[in-house]
Amino acid sequence: MVALLTLAALPLLAVLRRAPVRLMWRARWLLLVLVLGYAYGLPGEPLLPALGDYSPSHAGLLHGSQQALRLLLLLLWLDILVLAQPSDRLLEGLYRLAAPFSALGVDSQRAALRLGLTLQAIERLERGRGNLARLLDTDAGDDLPGSYSIRMHPLRPLDLLVPTALLGALLGLWLNA
Repeated sequence: MVALLTLAALPLLAVLRRAPVRLMWRARWLLLVLVLGYAYGLPGEPLLPALGDYSPSHAGLLHGSQQALRLLLLLLWLDILVLAQPSDRLLEGLYRLAAPFSALGVDSQRAALRLGLTLQAIERLERGRGNLARLLDTDAGDDLPGSYSIRMHPLRPLDLLVPTALLGALLGLWLNA
């Protein structure tokens, strides 16, 4: 399954002209700690018998590498599905996904607007030192927008087909478990 998802992700990254190398480079320490945690945490046959108890286990290294590969795959699909989308499309998606929960008292419009304002404030900050102090400054409110609106696009049949198919697949897995 992991190989199939990887093979599906790589052409999509090429079509979207995304460079996932930077994303993977930023996750390098997490991946290293994940592999080493499994390698030294799981019991099993030592990889280097000369080191004795200080050697990582063969099974731990294998499981750690599998988990690191799964995390990398998750990062690649995150890059494809979320980071490549413009923020207004993400906010529209959040609004539409949270809309059914309005019966439970969730205000989806308010949540989407707050996220939109936060994303807009973050986009205005340039990289470097002093951003947090500038954001917390009392005069920083002058730069923030006075209003924000979410453009709603009409739903297409494909927009309803994919979530329905995913829900059907999850229901099928749940009933067959």
